[in-house]
Amino acid sequence: MTEGRFITFEGGEGAGKSTQSGLLADWLAEQGVAVVQTREPGGSPAAEVLRELLLSGLVAPFGANAEALFFAVARVDNMNETIRPALQGGAWVICDRFIDSTRAYQG
Repeated sequence: MTEGRFITFEGGEGAGKSTQSGLLADWLAEQGVAVVQTREPGGSPAAEVLRELLLSGLVAPFGANAEALFFAVARVDNMNETIRPALQGGAWVICDRFIDSTRAYQG
């Protein structure tokens, strides 16, 4: 079995990442390609919980380093639970944001 492909969409707020990733996923599915869509932060059950904490502002008082660690933990879980298994199964994974956004936002 061929390993899948990993494609990320990066950009500022409202740039159309979700729209474009959805359009690509739909097109690939129409071509018969197995597709898994995910996002950061989030993408797996545990990472979605961390996403809610990050977006709620509850992590902000702990500072930028703590926030960066929450993003990193969410990414590791998403990689282990969603992305890697999908790729190993031959699916193409379309991700709305990934490590480039962390570099841009958390430095």
